[in-house]
Amino acid sequence: MPELVLPGCGTTPLSDYLTGLGVLRSVTRLFDRDATGSWRGQRFVLDSTFTTLDELVEALHERFEPEAIVSPWNAGSGFAGNGKNVTAEKALEWVRRSADERLVTLRSGVEAGDEVVRQGRELGWGGTGSELWQPDRKRDVLMLCRNSFPDEALAWLDAANVLTGDGDVAINRLLGTGGNFGRQDLSATYISRVRSAFTDDRSKDWLHALLSGHENVSYLRSTVGQFDPGRAGGVQSSPLEKADSEGFANPWGFLLTVEGALLFAAAVVRRHGAGYSDASVPFQVRGATSGHATAAPDERALGELWTPEWFVPARLDEIVQLLSEGRAEWRDRPARSGLDFARAVASLGVDRGIAAFERYVFVDRLGQNPLAVPADRIPVRRRESVRLLSELDRWLNPLRERATGTVSARVRDVDEALFAHARTGEQADFVAVLAAIGRAHEAVAVSGTARRIVPPLVLGGGWAIASELFSVAQEDPELRIALALATARDDQPEGERRLPTLHGLRPLLSPVTRHDYFPAWTDRPTPCPLRAGLCRALTTAVRRRGMPRPDDEGHEEMLPAVRGPRITFRHGMRIGAGDMQALLDGVLDERRIAELLAGLLTVDWATVAVESREKPPWNLHGPRAHDVSLDLLVPFGIAEPFTLPREDDSEHRILLRPGAHWPAMLAANRAGEVLDDAARRLRLGGVPHVVRPRHHVTRSEALAVALLARARDSDVQYALRRVGVLPDITEADKESA
Repeated sequence: MPELVLPGCGTTPLSDYLTGLGVLRSVTRLFDRDATGSWRGQRFVLDSTFTTLDELVEALHERFEPEAIVSPWNAGSGFAGNGKNVTAEKALEWVRRSADERLVTLRSGVEAGDEVVRQGRELGWGGTGSELWQPDRKRDVLMLCRNSFPDEALAWLDAANVLTGDGDVAINRLLGTGGNFGRQDLSATYISRVRSAFTDDRSKDWLHALLSGHENVSYLRSTVGQFDPGRAGGVQSSPLEKADSEGFANPWGFLLTVEGALLFAAAVVRRHGAGYSDASVPFQVRGATSGHATAAPDERALGELWTPEWFVPARLDEIVQLLSEGRAEWRDRPARSGLDFARAVASLGVDRGIAAFERYVFVDRLGQNPLAVPADRIPVRRRESVRLLSELDRWLNPLRERATGTVSARVRDVDEALFAHARTGEQADFVAVLAAIGRAHEAVAVSGTARRIVPPLVLGGGWAIASELFSVAQEDPELRIALALATARDDQPEGERRLPTLHGLRPLLSPVTRHDYFPAWTDRPTPCPLRAGLCRALTTAVRRRGMPRPDDEGHEEMLPAVRGPRITFRHGMRIGAGDMQALLDGVLDERRIAELLAGLLTVDWATVAVESREKPPWNLHGPRAHDVSLDLLVPFGIAEPFTLPREDDSEHRILLRPGAHWPAMLAANRAGEVLDDAARRLRLGGVPHVVRPRHHVTRSEALAVALLARARDSDVQYALRRVGVLPDITEADKESA
């Protein structure tokens, strides 16, 4: 069959998408039962017996048969007959009196609606004043409709409402609230558009303009509804602006939009356990204002619809099957929110054969008028890193529901970052998620209310997270520093049950302690949290690490040349001297490092430390350092003994430890005294001819990082050669470096 691309039926706005489906549905039921449809370049492609757009327009204009779109359950539908909605009542009367054979189906629906109203009033369900029905009788009226309607009218009933097993009535946000957009009754609008399409001389031009996308004819001055937000603002929302002062609503657009909406029947999804009680429509979830550019913090999201695009031509019954299943799964459960759906798309937890999804968020704007706002388009492809943070939901969900103020804002930041990462799968966006987690966790740590909602966050999969970050860290010195600090940890005491994340920097920078072998919040404030500044917080951590500990001085092989505390951690990724130098020079974004560090400290890095014993250490390379002050301290960033070469080709092993007074000196900006003592300790350790040139250090607090994270062996050797006299570097030394 020939392919016919419909330029006017794109994936956005929602009216254009539904129009494409409506064309296929109309062609299938009226002309060609083997017709197929697909999406290419975000345009609908119709495969049928029609070879040209003009043929299709001519056939639909002459032979289109409207569906039985009637809503006798709504007061604005015109069935009340009380003069409250004159336009709707006139449209219904036009259908009743018409002899047009094309209106047979619609006329039978109107007659059935009249019968529902008659029987309901006889049963005493009628309302008072402008109310058509008593408020508590809506379910009864809908049951009466289901028993009285012809088969052709049930599609609209099922699309607009669904009767639940618990006696409630669920709504489909795609069609408003039971077929209403505020005061606009969709069935009344539909019948009015039918009348215009069947009686106005411009009808064929309207249809051609709709399908071709060439809006070269004036439309009706009437309500647009939520399907096309771009026109909902008034006549100047039309592409023709003031030249189209007569209107901006295309009658054929509304007819085919509703035709397409009928494919989203409402009742089936509950069989699959959808967790969204108000939206049993396929591919619809709870609404969220995060994750798109036009979101407003206080805006109320009524729901979300994710419309699928498929590239393989499919018949109408195949599309109905796809939409009736409507499955999108995240963590082996149906997606419950827009974020769940985005991550389901990224992890292929959706029905097969779908190329992409367009996300629409239903929000109240322009007063209380619901609009379907296009929020994003996400191609369906696997993004492996999305699942690495799947357990984060257990910590975020209680905060999403109960947190307020700053914590709530930081949680929204995390959701925004998760949306962006699910959309792209890029490693840079994965890093941004970790920074957002850090900001959120710091906000929770200082909120007594939030700490009662959730415990400290612990993320598993440290090795997988590190693997994901490794390549991007090669070009990101701030991430390299944060990784080296976050993964730094000591061995747990022998016989003690492993407690994730509490043998490193985390207890020093965050109010986290142990409770029954699990991390818990402590009532004691953190001496200097990360929000006070990265270098200040690290200097405070260095001071606490400098306090006496059972394992701080010696090593199983030897004692240090000069006694002192072991400040450096035994395990973790190594930090390059060049990165330390960049931090000392103040050229890095310390706030970003602090946010990344706060996020990375929530990861359980124990598996990385274990595996690093069996694999080469993770040397995240950066440039070499050239500051003598840093050269004097780098050798103290190794917890184990190291080999010092000599002129006679013999080897001398030394173990260096910093002075116990160094942390206080660095905090007091007395780096000169620290450097003098470092030179003395190096000479006593066996480094010949150590010279400490006079050098003014302006940021002594930044030197603390050299004492916490593990230095690279090659950096230590190069630093010693710059401050002392050692043999020339051999080829073997260069290869090991």
